[in-house]
Amino acid sequence: MRKIFPLWLIALAALLVTACTPEVEDKFDQSSAKRAEESITQTQQLLTSNKAGWVMHYYGRLDLGGYNLLCQFDGDKVTISDEDSKTATSHYKLEQSAGTVLSFDEYNEVFHYYSDPAVTDFSTDGKPDGKGFNGDLEFRVISTSADSIVMEGKKHGDRIVMVPLEAGSSWKDYMNKTLAVRDSMADYNNFAIVVDRDTLPATLDQRCLTVTGKDGKDFSVPFVVTPKGYSLYEPLDINGKTIKAFNYSSSSEWKDPDNANVALVPVIYPLNKQLVTNLWYFKYSGLSERAQAFWDISYELQEKYKEDTRYLILGNYEMNWLYGKTYGLSFSHVYGNTHYEGTLTIDYELIGNDEVKMTYVPQRNVPNASWYIRNYRYDAIIYPIATEKGRTFKLSCDNPRHPAEITMTDVDDPTNVITVYQDFVSWPFYY
Repeated sequence: MRKIFPLWLIALAALLVTACTPEVEDKFDQSSAKRAEESITQTQQLLTSNKAGWVMHYYGRLDLGGYNLLCQFDGDKVTISDEDSKTATSHYKLEQSAGTVLSFDEYNEVFHYYSDPAVTDFSTDGKPDGKGFNGDLEFRVISTSADSIVMEGKKHGDRIVMVPLEAGSSWKDYMNKTLAVRDSMADYNNFAIVVDRDTLPATLDQRCLTVTGKDGKDFSVPFVVTPKGYSLYEPLDINGKTIKAFNYSSSSEWKDPDNANVALVPVIYPLNKQLVTNLWYFKYSGLSERAQAFWDISYELQEKYKEDTRYLILGNYEMNWLYGKTYGLSFSHVYGNTHYEGTLTIDYELIGNDEVKMTYVPQRNVPNASWYIRNYRYDAIIYPIATEKGRTFKLSCDNPRHPAEITMTDVDDPTNVITVYQDFVSWPFYY
């Protein structure tokens, strides 16, 4: 049966509800426009009041870590200096857009370098990738105090912090101390994060530590270098300890300032372990004539069919999430604008401290590898490096603490010599 309520009853109910609703007091004494205006004014006063300037810990792509930019705000102008002491002045503004927004709205040669998608310094192969550093130009102001200004990139959402430069400290002194720490701490490839009795291995790349957790999975820890050491992008929680920084020390342990039982310790692995722990790049000029003769077989086919090898990597490389990491000879092949990747799988055996045996395992090759073996003779590329019976190499390097290159000399055939490089090498057949 349909229920019909008289209109007078509905009206009465509405009246009673209205009558019983308590009055809501205005939470704020001022209008939102007035509050926004005051927020902008207070932020401007804070920016310009520190005559020594501010240190901006600037992040874009987190896998590259953070950079230091020194900023001095004067009126509506800002002067910015980078880690190379390059300086430029431009206009900035503060405006209201769902909160206070700091905008670097005029081209600044120093600052806009980090948001330029055509910059090649931050790409993996030195070629434009349309990202550059992926930095922002506009920042939402999250919080302000005399000790820090915390912001968030409006487009990419990275957390940006500005801290005041100490009175009496010059920009030159700050950067000199920072770069000295950077160079000292970067003199190693491998580290261990020690928390109480647990040790987690870590490798250094750019300004980011890749840490292997107790579950065997890797995670990234971006940081910015300061005169004190590494200041982490965000707190790192391990075993109930919250880690925010690692302070540099001339000793072998760089402590977290708030946790005496937490340290970042540089590790010097035996040379053969450094070879299999890190990624290494090949180039044609790093091969002996005997090894080059095998590579020439593949290169002639590439020339014929207008394809190119973009890179060749030795190491435990993850092409994509589907296959995970596979140790071996990984490649990227380019045809037009399309890239094809694959891995020729290698098992290794460490012998002593400076020898390694490389055994090729074709049945475990990651897809695309078999196609490039058949069509571009990638079996000839891997032959000087590893065979199914195994090749044993004697290793040497330029710097045992932080090798830039490792030379592999075939124990059974000393004319077969291969040098691999820490820095990325693109188009290996041309170098």
